[in-house]
Amino acid sequence: MRLVCLLLAALPAAGADTRCPAPAGDPAGNYMVPGVLGGVKYSGQLTLDAYAPAGAPRLAAILIHGSQGDKSTHLTQWFDVLQRAGFAWFSIDYRNAADVRAAVKYVQCPGRFDITRRLILIAEDTGALLAVDAARESGAGGVVLFGARFQSSPADPAVPVLMFHGSADDESPPGAVEAFCKAWRRCQFQAVPGGIHNFENWHPDQWEWKEDLAAWLRGDQRGLWKDITYARPAGRDIRMDAFIPDGSGPFAAVIIAHGGGWEAGDKVTYVSPIFAPLSRAGFAWFSIDYRLTPYVRNGEQLDDLRAAVRYVRSHAARFHVDPARIAVLGESASGQMVTQMVSEPCPGCEVAAVISFYGVYDFTAWANDPEGKKMLDRVFGEWDPDTLKRYSPLYHVRRDLPPVLLLQGTTDELYAGTQAYAERLKQAGARYELILLDGAPHGMENWAGHPEWEFYKKRVVDWLKAVL
Repeated sequence: MRLVCLLLAALPAAGADTRCPAPAGDPAGNYMVPGVLGGVKYSGQLTLDAYAPAGAPRLAAILIHGSQGDKSTHLTQWFDVLQRAGFAWFSIDYRNAADVRAAVKYVQCPGRFDITRRLILIAEDTGALLAVDAARESGAGGVVLFGARFQSSPADPAVPVLMFHGSADDESPPGAVEAFCKAWRRCQFQAVPGGIHNFENWHPDQWEWKEDLAAWLRGDQRGLWKDITYARPAGRDIRMDAFIPDGSGPFAAVIIAHGGGWEAGDKVTYVSPIFAPLSRAGFAWFSIDYRLTPYVRNGEQLDDLRAAVRYVRSHAARFHVDPARIAVLGESASGQMVTQMVSEPCPGCEVAAVISFYGVYDFTAWANDPEGKKMLDRVFGEWDPDTLKRYSPLYHVRRDLPPVLLLQGTTDELYAGTQAYAERLKQAGARYELILLDGAPHGMENWAGHPEWEFYKKRVVDWLKAVL
């Protein structure tokens, strides 16, 4: 009875607020990321910067810099990756291990931030040992280390660990660090070819770590993944959005390229009406950006499409996708791109099906039209009749193409071209289907709001289920 009374006395009074006081800081933040609360005092005069938007509780990460810099230098490339992965983050200033523990306690205090209780600790350089020790003591959900430098032998943190380490690191030789990783129960070591010690100095062709980190942080998260970099031609990020269905998979998938006359649009322009039907039908999908004319030519755009297919295939396990059941979908300008891509040898980017909405299949007729010539100049730069045939799918039809689905509105000016391409597929004995939308103009975005044309969504889904 006495023990019961003591326990009851220890409970808060009815209606008492057990939430921690709200943080106070500079709403101007860190001048890098909107929505950051800057300079939050967490222990004495020590501060952290907090990105924890209001709303549903997010997973969270505490960021620990190394022997140089502070909470807003050296580790800034993590900010964007964490946001894309849907994480809150807290970048801390500190003096020692006790400060790191104090930061963890402050951040985890109930109700202070809209975060879950599970924390990831991310550290670089000498911050690695502090992260490992804090993770073991706090029961963190995992640790990520960049260019780890251990002044003493670290004990196994007993949580999942991901290490990124430059293969050319002469300040913290990778062999010794990898040996620690191998001795731990749940550690993954990822060498960055040619990378030096300081990860902020790694070159764009060494930035694959960003997508690998984002995927590791997301874990088995399903739904929409935004802004995945799938290629970096000339150091420029080219990104895709992905949708991963619930379920065990592996899923059939569709890689989607927008139209826009080869010179306009992006991964959510023009093609957005097809996202919901594919998602609800249980398909994974990947909607891609690609480089636009006149800054590049059609050949380079095709290279981007191939790179997207290769990326999805090579990361099939990450996305729970079956690499043998991938289709490509294009519309208008990208209808040319997807049908042209499947007509050529493409090692590593083979697909099982192709869908083209009101595509362009023959450039040669444009050579006799003044406006057509202007478009050809933008798409190809220097061109001749051989160039136009080279990039016209109509001239590369063969019997063993993957199954082709064509969709076309009958009042679209590209209607005749689609009919000609369908006839060529028929003559070659290729497997194809043509769906006509009576009275429909160019552009599926222009079909929205017309119930008489909505049937195309079900037809696309049914066709994909049949061929994949």
